Amino acid sequence: MRRAFLVLLTPALLAQEDPEALWRERDNPEKAQQLIPILEAALRDNPHQPEKVMRLARLYYLMAEQTEEKGKKLELYDKAFRLCRGELAYQVGLASEAKDAEIVKKATADHLPVLYWAAASIARWAKNAAFAQRVKVRPTIRLYWDRIMELQPDYFHGGGYRFFGGYYALVPAITGEQDVNKSKEMFEKSLSVAPYYLETKVLYAEAYATHGKVRDRELFRRLLKEVLEADPGTDPDYAAENRLAKKKAERLQEREKEFFD
Repeated sequence: MRRAFLVLLTPALLAQEDPEALWRERDNPEKAQQLIPILEAALRDNPHQPEKVMRLARLYYLMAEQTEEKGKKLELYDKAFRLCRGELAYQVGLASEAKDAEIVKKATADHLPVLYWAAASIARWAKNAAFAQRVKVRPTIRLYWDRIMELQPDYFHGGGYRFFGGYYALVPAITGEQDVNKSKEMFEKSLSVAPYYLETKVLYAEAYATHGKVRDRELFRRLLKEVLEADPGTDPDYAAENRLAKKKAERLQEREKEFFD
């Protein structure tokens, strides 16, 4: 009986007892799926734990990044956004029913973790949503990201600059905001802040280099080559994201002819 019990203690079950180990490997969907219910349970008991809120939102976000099914992808980004938005409202002393403009206006640099991941999640949701939805949600996206730019544009490894690099390339032309020159400027600023953060180069290649007004094949190849040859590092704050960026670079590289031929 004792031996049979010990056999049941598989590495996966043991790993569940070490959330930090799971967090370090959050780019692995299996590890993320083990950690998500642990954090969800902790937040059900005590919902206002900013660090756990931020981590859970990032897990939803990363799962969405690796999900092919469009409906599930949108659902996960939305969960991440609503989780962070609710915590942000609480932190600034407002009800969750408050308008986004009221919540964001009261946000300070102390609230950047949940502000940033709310902004990142709604932006990714819009990127994957239908055209009409993208246009409709654009003012809300700008609301969050403009506040980040006011507070700390280099937060999360050049995050504000990285977002606007993509934004100015990908925003629908009908808005009048599309500007490839601004896109390049923002990407370069992001890289000057955090050249080690590989997602910036992936987005630079995807959003700017392939843009119809740019079509810079040489830049596309160079950026992806740099990502694929880079060491993802060991920093627990971004190594997992770097490993995921390398996978994205591989997939993007395979689509070169689609973009340029």
